[in-house]
Amino acid sequence: MEANFPICPPEEILEIIRRLESAGFEAWCVGGCVRDSLLGKTPYDWDVTTSALPQETKSCFPEERLLEVGALHGTITLLPPKGRPVEITTFRREGTYTDGRHPDQVIFSTHLEDDLSRRDFTVNAMAYHPSRGLVDLFGGQEDLQLGLLRCVGNPARRFSEDALRILRCLRFSATLGLQVEKSTAQALWEKKKLLLGLSPQRVREELTKLLCGNKAPDILRNYGEIFFTLLPELAPMATCAQETPYHCYNVWEHTLHALEHILPASDLRWAALLHDVGKPSKKIYSPDGVAHFYGHPPESGKLARAILTRLRFSNREIQWIGNLVDHHEDSLPMTDKALRKLLGTWGERFVFRLFQLMEADMSAKAPGVFERRMPDVEESRRRARAILERGDCLHVRDLALHGQDLKGLGIAPGPAMGQLLNRLFDAVQDGLVPNEKEALTQLVRQWEKTS
Repeated sequence: MEANFPICPPEEILEIIRRLESAGFEAWCVGGCVRDSLLGKTPYDWDVTTSALPQETKSCFPEERLLEVGALHGTITLLPPKGRPVEITTFRREGTYTDGRHPDQVIFSTHLEDDLSRRDFTVNAMAYHPSRGLVDLFGGQEDLQLGLLRCVGNPARRFSEDALRILRCLRFSATLGLQVEKSTAQALWEKKKLLLGLSPQRVREELTKLLCGNKAPDILRNYGEIFFTLLPELAPMATCAQETPYHCYNVWEHTLHALEHILPASDLRWAALLHDVGKPSKKIYSPDGVAHFYGHPPESGKLARAILTRLRFSNREIQWIGNLVDHHEDSLPMTDKALRKLLGTWGERFVFRLFQLMEADMSAKAPGVFERRMPDVEESRRRARAILERGDCLHVRDLALHGQDLKGLGIAPGPAMGQLLNRLFDAVQDGLVPNEKEALTQLVRQWEKTS
């Protein structure tokens, strides 16, 4: 891998450094922005580290909007009129950690070396100054060239200080394609139980970023037991064989192959990870020795919702991903009625996301399954597009007959009117009557005569 890409901080970052230095302080770009620049990537954001104490940093930016929520830990966040917020953090020295999450106290320093030595991985422990160049005390640039992810100092100590670093290590490996260095990998296994002390929110954020990495399937494959520590519901998948003509992998390996074939969007990756989590508990054998997993989609959806709830996903995300899991094995090609119901309940984006999940699921099955079943997915896509282009009735509000029309037919407002509208909607959905005012009116009168 080539290195030595130019590091080009944007003008607003250079101005921050100039302002701090004009007041007599040191200031450097640090961490991920330096790493990503050396990898030839455009940094998502830029962080600045400085010898200025938080109150001194504030005094350098009297006219700017600032956030001080991180001031106790040395961070002042500058909110520019345009662009992303910039965190400006005081140099800090290593302290002690007794809870495996937070330092017992924050010790400020006036030396850049102290700040770099306390960081997690060598590739994140580099600083850059527009005129002084790169400071790399721990071989981060060489590790990037070698494609390695290595802790600064003693790996076991680093992970004991903050167990989130275990997930950050695997996340960086998944997103940057770096191989975890041997002693660092050993410490991951030794310290995996510390993950149980992390907050669900922190776990959710790191796992989501990891799952969206290009190398996520490889990391899950190589470090499965570490993930099972956090998500024990996944562990039975690793020993659940699938003795069927449709599969050539066990449930866990099938899941990892499905991940390889789906877009790196968080909802799709989580749905792919959890789509078969209910299979082990539903496994039975027919007399001929073939395995069956009847009822596994709703069971997988149930477990998926429990996992996502535990990780503090929003209610909307829980139901969205849970419903993708519920429907991933719906009969194909899907009928217009089934598609109208899904489109009306969850919308166009959900339905086409579901097709992507189905496609990834088929891609991870036995040779030949994908080729046989994909025409059914494409036919379902075609039908869904046709429904949308025709403007089919997808909600009660889309009916050609409304409440005011029913009042004109002598039906009083109230629960009975609502029930009648729902009945009309079902008739249209079932294809029993066209969504036309005259036809619906005739149906209402027919029902009145037979009631």
